[in-house]
Amino acid sequence: MTFFSQPEIEPTDAVKFAEFQPLIDKYNREKWDQMERFDPEFYRLCQEKIPSAAELDSEPINARVFVTEPGLLSDSEREIVNELTIDDLLRKQLSRELTAEQIARAYIKSAIIAQFATNCVMQFLIPSALERAKELDEYLREHGELLGPMHGIPISLKEQMGYEGQPTTASYVSLIENVVKKSTVSNQIFYKLGGVYHARTSQPQTIMHLDTWNNIIGRTRNPCCTRLSPGGSSGGESAMVAMHGSAIGIGSDIGGSVRCPAAFTNLFGLKPTTKRLSSMNGVSGSKGQESIPSTEGPVARSIEEIEHYMNVYINQGKPWTYDPTSLPIPWEIAATAGSKPRIGILYTDNLVTPYPAIKRAMTQIAQHLEPSFHIIDLSDAWFTEQEMLSIYSTNLSLYTVDGNKSQLEVLLPSGEPLLPLTKHFLNFGGGKELSVYENRKLNILRDTARLSIFEKFFSRDAPASLQLDFILSPANVAPAEIPGNSKYWGYTSLWNLTDYPNVVFPTPCKQDPQQDILISESLNKNEFEKMVWYKQDGTINYNPTDYTGAPVALQLTGMRFQDEKIVSAVKKICQILDISRR
Repeated sequence: MTFFSQPEIEPTDAVKFAEFQPLIDKYNREKWDQMERFDPEFYRLCQEKIPSAAELDSEPINARVFVTEPGLLSDSEREIVNELTIDDLLRKQLSRELTAEQIARAYIKSAIIAQFATNCVMQFLIPSALERAKELDEYLREHGELLGPMHGIPISLKEQMGYEGQPTTASYVSLIENVVKKSTVSNQIFYKLGGVYHARTSQPQTIMHLDTWNNIIGRTRNPCCTRLSPGGSSGGESAMVAMHGSAIGIGSDIGGSVRCPAAFTNLFGLKPTTKRLSSMNGVSGSKGQESIPSTEGPVARSIEEIEHYMNVYINQGKPWTYDPTSLPIPWEIAATAGSKPRIGILYTDNLVTPYPAIKRAMTQIAQHLEPSFHIIDLSDAWFTEQEMLSIYSTNLSLYTVDGNKSQLEVLLPSGEPLLPLTKHFLNFGGGKELSVYENRKLNILRDTARLSIFEKFFSRDAPASLQLDFILSPANVAPAEIPGNSKYWGYTSLWNLTDYPNVVFPTPCKQDPQQDILISESLNKNEFEKMVWYKQDGTINYNPTDYTGAPVALQLTGMRFQDEKIVSAVKKICQILDISRR
């Protein structure tokens, strides 16, 4: 099957879109006005000290220094947002060393810095966040205890997550006045546990890019290197958390949308097994598509904070009491990866060769892990190129089984122009609408791939199984991508197709233009590798200096419903590699 060869879909209507422009302007003006009203002098200082949008877009600026270095935040504010973990913030509130309001104000300031530097915010919730923080302080004074295990913790939300009484656009221009009546289950749970919501972050048009760019607020930048992409579709979350603008963020993942942003911005991200968390009451063009379900997941600065999130969400939040599709499976706090787990190392998926920095990191990390893990090279055991072509083709077709009707019915009313990666997504599967029969046949191929992975790599009973505990693989072909360049999803979307859970974690490696040059690499030259590695004129589409400063992350995958063991293994890996909180 050939992909991306169909005529481009172009529902753009300039006249319609012009009618929405005043609403877009109003939407953005309200955000910037809210930022300025919070602290006019601080707002002015940010304008002075943070480079212009043009400079941030064109230069490899490390925007995190605006939060970590003196100049914009006070010493106490920098300590709150840079040094104190979620556990520290809870403890210091209980001991009365900090108030929820002090924490909220510090994080609102760092979130404002994040917006100036990375353009990651769709909507601020500053007045309600401050009111909430004051209520929590009053609760602690009256009761002598915290409201819950997220008491006073500033949490950012991917904007597609419905928020009661607020417009929820999912980055569709036509939904700019779509005020929802009910918050997502996750929002309800963390509010009940004491969370403070202060910012709702950006996602791409249609939410189906591994990048973050939409027609409402524009492009979101990578804090590690502002001319690069923060990934997508939860790229606003990754930018916000990487800028220390929230203590933890909530994203969603249907093809890599938590893991890719976490990888690109030097963070931790978890894609849980589906149905362990709830996605109810979110806004998306993929609702009703059951072949590859989306799942929510955390974006965090440490693996311990991922663990805290999952523990309190599941064991105290009990999502199945809100959402009948959520499975009542407790989070096993004591779960371990075992004394010497077996890790399969997947250097390449045999479809698209990763960039040199990824290969270098994989090799180095495997060597460092060998004393503590059984290391098994999967080069000869993984699926062949032809097998992967079949699996990935199934993957792509299942995203667009309705011929994009669900997306187009939300795009058409505004006439908004289609961004290049939106056109790319809409041509998954050639943009063809499938019959129920064809959809069911693809579901069988999906289930066959899931079973094959289990029997080849994880099963304890299948005769030829490698009996692995985990698979270590790239999180993406690139360490972090040039905006608009993230076209291959295979390293993450395979695990959405087959519903195996993963954690993405940072490594000590970064792109090095001197080391990460392309030396006579053997490229398979199938259509997906050509799409990534070659320009239209047939020359190589890779310049090592374009990625200077980009962090390199890897992905650890385990068996379904053993998410806890993956988190435990990543904790062990972080200890071995001395990977500290970001």
